[in-house]
Amino acid sequence: MVFYSDMADELVLSKKHYKKEEKKLKNVKMTTIDILKDQNKFNKEKGKYISIDFDEMYDKDNKEKISSLLIESLKNLYKIKRNDKVLIVGLGNQKIISDSLGPNVADKILVTNHLFSLFPENIEESLKRVCVFTPKVMGQTGLESADLVDSVNKLFKPNIIIVIDALASSSIKRINKVIQLSDTGIAPGSGVGNYRKQINEKKLKVKVIAIGVATVVKASQLINELNIKAPKNEFYEMILTPKEIDDDINMLSSIIADSINKYIHSDYKKL
Repeated sequence: MVFYSDMADELVLSKKHYKKEEKKLKNVKMTTIDILKDQNKFNKEKGKYISIDFDEMYDKDNKEKISSLLIESLKNLYKIKRNDKVLIVGLGNQKIISDSLGPNVADKILVTNHLFSLFPENIEESLKRVCVFTPKVMGQTGLESADLVDSVNKLFKPNIIIVIDALASSSIKRINKVIQLSDTGIAPGSGVGNYRKQINEKKLKVKVIAIGVATVVKASQLINELNIKAPKNEFYEMILTPKEIDDDINMLSSIIADSINKYIHSDYKKL
């Protein structure tokens, strides 16, 4: 069986070449992994990976803790400056619920770039220039998402790009219950073996932060998690997601978008 996962803390195999720290706030846990070198056994890029695990996101207190840790993590990865321009990229297919996280987050982002051109005299001091782009998927456009993002990057010239996408986990227990951030960018589809061009700082020459939620798991990995050996059959390579995925994506996209808005705009609550 081929092992698929986008989650860095599921792939680290030994204490060599990485550092790990944990922080707990009752029902929410944050794990930070620093992968110290490229060409490692984990098949992950050198850099920082932060995962926020939670059992419950519909509870108001837990929701606030998740958002607080998400904002803290974003600030640790990159400190927004007064004149920074930010490009938000929502990857995925809005027609497939388990792959619609990126577009759903993008729909909830406060877009401001046009205001700086139309009403420069009325711009609040706390506002930053923000653009949003949803490139869809290659099956819908015939083009690599990375190439489309690169074109918008050259047009807008942001200081930072935040990319949001759905991820894969190796554990059913983490589906829709973990958010991962990293400063290494993203390779769309890699968690399910559908490798596309990478979107990262090396390619785009600008800081890239990736945010993702584990929304799917392979049937074969679920079976192995239950200590049952999966037969070699294409059926067991199916991608699974929970039946409550609609409500979960709606809540997760709201938490992530709200956190990003607060991270970018210092007085977001007052806007």
